[in-house]
Amino acid sequence: MNFLFPYMARWKAINWTRFQRILSAVAQRGHTVHVIQMPKSHLSETNFQEISVTLPANIHLHDLDLRGFHWQHKYPFHKLMKKGLYSLACVSTVKRMIRDLNIDVLLLYNLSQYPILRATSCFTIFDYADDYIDMLKYELGILRNPLLLNVGRKMLHGMAKRADLTFAVSQVLADSLDGISEVKVIANGVDLDNFKPGRGDMANAFKKPVIGFLGSFEYFIDFDVILDAAHQLKKYTFLMVGSGRHYRDVERKIIKLGLDNVVLTGGVPFHVVPSYIDCMDICLNIFKDMPVSHGASPMKLFEYIALKKPVISTRLHEVHIIDRDFIYYADTGAELVARIEEILRDRATSAMRAEAAYEYVRQNYAWDHIVNQFLAAIEEKRIVHNAKTD
Repeated sequence: MNFLFPYMARWKAINWTRFQRILSAVAQRGHTVHVIQMPKSHLSETNFQEISVTLPANIHLHDLDLRGFHWQHKYPFHKLMKKGLYSLACVSTVKRMIRDLNIDVLLLYNLSQYPILRATSCFTIFDYADDYIDMLKYELGILRNPLLLNVGRKMLHGMAKRADLTFAVSQVLADSLDGISEVKVIANGVDLDNFKPGRGDMANAFKKPVIGFLGSFEYFIDFDVILDAAHQLKKYTFLMVGSGRHYRDVERKIIKLGLDNVVLTGGVPFHVVPSYIDCMDICLNIFKDMPVSHGASPMKLFEYIALKKPVISTRLHEVHIIDRDFIYYADTGAELVARIEEILRDRATSAMRAEAAYEYVRQNYAWDHIVNQFLAAIEEKRIVHNAKTD
């Protein structure tokens, strides 16, 4: 099959999302993937920080030419503006590429791509990968109002209804699509070949014990809880791996609190991530209590577990669905301190829980397993789609 994916970021980014993971695996199985990527930008998210990456030969990257839109200029609410401009500019390009490249499957994933979905009759997937309405509330800032949010909800349901196949990254998000008859959950996962315990690359790089966090430095992560625990446990190293829009805010707070035991790495290439996790003794999946958090299928959770690390998470709806009594929970700094001390006090029990978690993830959340589900769902639906269009 030939896939077309308009991506609102740079493909060779420091941080790899579910889309790079799934579509790279799809390409490795012999399918062809064409990615229309955003031009380079001043946006600070990790998915715009590029590194050198070797891609499968059948992944083809196409930069959308947006010079006429003054792409490098900064605007109020520039993230929303840029995504909207990109999606509108994509419409004619998508239609041309579908025709010229014999595209079989168009993959869309963002509300601003609604005009693209309306403009083509190609077999289309809508991937509901985040709680877009809750994210829209944040991105709109002072412009947030019921009218705009209602427009967003209508676009969300419109995309889910119009698409030939709708995926959701979590059961929570799938259940939230009221009135959509068929939504298939395609969760995030982990590449078990790359995330293997005992790598040893950075075993002695940090003073033990190491309490680790991996992820984007974004508004939905509860850094206050993490730094509160670091303040109470100054003999422990708190290793925070990642970058994002709130990185400088976290850095300033660490300096203000005088937390010499907190190490910030900044963004690290995705292929180095396993080495950082492997040197952690306990891993943190700490989010703020908000809809976008409860609907997430955190990739880092599966990566922690693949390296057989004890995991402490905030109480999130989707995490509870995943959990089989192997995750520890904490919602406050005091609770987090108590769970850390509990794990370090009883290493045997935490090791057994980590082993049980690994076995469950191996059977259910390996990318190979997930990509099998992804391709099987497409093949089944395309038979119906092709029969209707013949």
